Amino acid sequence: MPYIEAEQKGGEVRSNGKILLATVKGDVHDIGKNIVGVVLQCNNYEIIDLGVMVSGEEILRTAREENVDIIGLSGLITPSLDEMVSVAKEMQRQNISLPLMIGGATTSKAHTAVKIEPGFNLDQVVHVSNASRAVNVASSLLSEDNKSHYINEIQEEYQAIRERFTERQKLGRRVSLQQARVNKLTTDWDTYTPPTPANPGFTASEILI
Repeated sequence: MPYIEAEQKGGEVRSNGKILLATVKGDVHDIGKNIVGVVLQCNNYEIIDLGVMVSGEEILRTAREENVDIIGLSGLITPSLDEMVSVAKEMQRQNISLPLMIGGATTSKAHTAVKIEPGFNLDQVVHVSNASRAVNVASSLLSEDNKSHYINEIQEEYQAIRERFTERQKLGRRVSLQQARVNKLTTDWDTYTPPTPANPGFTASEILI
C-alpha cells in the first residue's frame, strides 16, 4: 500500500475503472476483501472500500454518488448469502445497471447462478473465486470489445449450473433422517459363506514379494 500511495502522489495515474467493495450487512469479514482491493489497486483500479457491516442502502447510495463502474460484495458467513441476494434485488428494483462481483468463503458459483443471477438482468453477476481472478473479471466486465463475449460465456455456464441443480432437485436424492435410517444397509453375516479360492495357499511369486 505505501508504494501504491507514493506512486499516486507522484503524478496522475490512469484509472482502469472505479470499483466499490463492501462486506455486506451482518458480516465483519474483510481479509479477503482487503486483498482483492490491493490486487485491483496494483492494476490501476480506483477502489472505494466501505468496510464491513455495510447495509444495502449504503452500498447503492455510494455507488450512485461515486459513479462507480462495478460493485463488489464480500461475505464469510452463511447469512451473507441472503444479504447478497437482497442487494441484487434492490439494484434491480432501483434500476441500477452495474456489474456485480460476488466473493467470500461461503459464496460459490452455484449459489451465484441459482440464487442471485436469475433475479438480476440489468448487467452481469459474476462469482470471483479468489483475489487472483478479480483483475481478469473486472477487466472483462469493463472491456468495450470483450464484455459481450465474456457475459455470454458466463451466462451459458450459469445456465448449465442451474439445469444441473434442477435435475438434482428432481431426483430427490435427499431424504429425511428418519427415512435414511429406514433405508439403511442391512447385512446378514450369519448366513454368509466366503468364496473358496481356486488355488489356496501362496504361490512362489507371492512369497518372493
